[in-house]
Amino acid sequence: MANVVFFSFMEPDRNLVLFIKGRAVNLNYYNLDFRVKDLLKRWVTNDTSVIRQAISKAMYGTSRTIVFVGEKTYLSRWVREEVKMTLEYQKPVYAIRLNHKYARTPQVLEDYSIHLYPWSEEKLQELATL
Repeated sequence: MANVVFFSFMEPDRNLVLFIKGRAVNLNYYNLDFRVKDLLKRWVTNDTSVIRQAISKAMYGTSRTIVFVGEKTYLSRWVREEVKMTLEYQKPVYAIRLNHKYARTPQVLEDYSIHLYPWSEEKLQELATL
């Protein structure tokens, strides 16, 4: 499963990320071509073990994580855990902006020196299939 990508994103960006996912898995859309897994259900919890268990199940079988950075992504505990867990599994993490050019970079990306790319479908395709 070389090109199964885990999408990490903040809840307010769900519709846009699902639109992107739809394009990636649509055989008739040629700009993006890879498989996607994500964590569609979000729980309202502060229990790290519950968060990590849900993420682990959703990440199973993926080769990398792509973080979609929107306006408030820096506030997400889930994104932080998804990045940390991907790295613990010794898989690469990439980050790309969602048209929020001046959105604050999540601290976890800075902590792990993960480059944040400007949005483009070409860059997303490249990151998903490296």
